[in-house]
Amino acid sequence: MNFKQILSKPEKKIKVILTYRIDESDIRNSEFANFKIVDFSDVLQKNNYDPSKDSELNKLEYLSKVIISSENNIVIYNTGSNLEDFDTLSEMLKPYELIIDNILVPNESKRKQQLIDGQKAYREHNRWLNFYPGEIEENHKYFEQRINTLKEKYRNTETKISEI
Repeated sequence: MNFKQILSKPEKKIKVILTYRIDESDIRNSEFANFKIVDFSDVLQKNNYDPSKDSELNKLEYLSKVIISSENNIVIYNTGSNLEDFDTLSEMLKPYELIIDNILVPNESKRKQQLIDGQKAYREHNRWLNFYPGEIEENHKYFEQRINTLKEKYRNTETKISEI
């Protein structure tokens, strides 16, 4: 490495944490509580994101700008409705020598509780809900598969998948 390369490297190195279906309260009560905590939906709102006019890529560009401009370690919740979004965002951050350090997912007990809550809501309100019998369980199974896919995809990378 030559002297010019050393001088051209960014001076800041922040930790970037994203979430996949994690509530804000879970972040505020975690080891990441001292990070800058950002709601992805607030980012979209501030940028007047309109899903009927803007592309999916636009919302990731808005998010990348927030990350790149951050001076502090950052956790962004309400991200990752699509697993491919993590890959796209990771590519957007590379030129700035930033990586997604961690993707937080609900732990097993929280996922089980989500299933129980969904089943209870279905039992109590099924005549008003547009779900067929067993759909809650299918959605839960699909969510479990998505988490396993995420863990497998990032197994040998710098990005950790952590259950909280």
